Amino acid sequence: MSWPTTLTFDDRLQALRGELRAWIAANDPGPRPVDFDTRVRALAVWQRQLHEAGFIGLSWPEEFGGHGLGISGEAVLCEELARSGMPELINRIALYTVAPCIMRWGNEEQKRRFFPGMLDASEIWAQGFSEPDAGSDLAGVRTRAERGDSGFVVNGQKVWTSRALWAKWCALLVRTSGQPGDHRGLTLVALDMDTPGVKVQPLYQVLHEAHFGEIFLDDVWVPDADVIGDVDNGWAVAMSTMEYERGIFVLERQIGLRKRLADLAEECRKRGLGDSAAETLGTLTAQLEVLRAHTFRTLAAQEAGTNARGATSVDKLLLTECYQNLFTAAFDLLGGTESLGLDEWAHDLLESRSVSIYSGTTEIQRNVVAAQLLHLPKAP
Repeated sequence: MSWPTTLTFDDRLQALRGELRAWIAANDPGPRPVDFDTRVRALAVWQRQLHEAGFIGLSWPEEFGGHGLGISGEAVLCEELARSGMPELINRIALYTVAPCIMRWGNEEQKRRFFPGMLDASEIWAQGFSEPDAGSDLAGVRTRAERGDSGFVVNGQKVWTSRALWAKWCALLVRTSGQPGDHRGLTLVALDMDTPGVKVQPLYQVLHEAHFGEIFLDDVWVPDADVIGDVDNGWAVAMSTMEYERGIFVLERQIGLRKRLADLAEECRKRGLGDSAAETLGTLTAQLEVLRAHTFRTLAAQEAGTNARGATSVDKLLLTECYQNLFTAAFDLLGGTESLGLDEWAHDLLESRSVSIYSGTTEIQRNVVAAQLLHLPKAP
């Protein structure tokens, strides 16, 4: 049997694209709020409106409140939101990372309990993987969950947790046996962030936006009902979430980058930089075309269940290169900080530096590619 090598969009999906464009045009939420907390609340309202219009959960099975359109359906949504410049989905961690994980590893009661709040953004999710001594290498997780009566008592710390300040739930990776460094002995749990003993502190970026939070866990109770998958099998569960995350996430980002490249070309035209900027803009265009083609191939393989282990690390590496190259070029072409000031170009330049760190550092991604795709031996 031959598998598709790229995403395809049939008549039903093209009709969906038209419906989305019309709905977005009629429901423009206006300029995004400057205040970060206000912006987060507005994003929750935006996702609820999209859900009420029938555009959330496009790839989910209908039995869970979705539309059964597969990854291609989500790709249409991502493309249209990014192309129009409309806000991203505030609960994207839940929709594109945690939900597919629960569909694969969770039980029926968890699906009924968690999915409605994911879809309408009434219950925001965070992902608690990274720790002060365990970031890209998740085998180093030290947050400990000790067996109790019908549950676990959790103690530890998580850091760089997106959405932590607003999350109702956190997909939390804990150690239930073994020692830091062991791949076995990890377990993924759904942590209710309102549980006694959970403390969250904001971590401000250089832009003074608290995308991240630091989570402190002091004798926090997690019942057996909130364990996702089997106890001590959290490594396999966690790795599957990373695969789900990177596919749609990279698609979103590459579409957004294409829009910013068009903005850069227009700004260069206005400043009379067309000839001198042509080679740079052409190179950036070619890089984004490669990223788009590779992302579509990855998503098609995910949908067919044929993705090789470690394949999504290539997507992450390509995204990092394109992201940083684009905004470094903007910095150079538009005259550096004196010309950029504190506008969106400066914002995006600063933000681009984090792409080589989050969701696995560039160094770790290269090691994954070397070991799992190229099967190279480890250094002695």
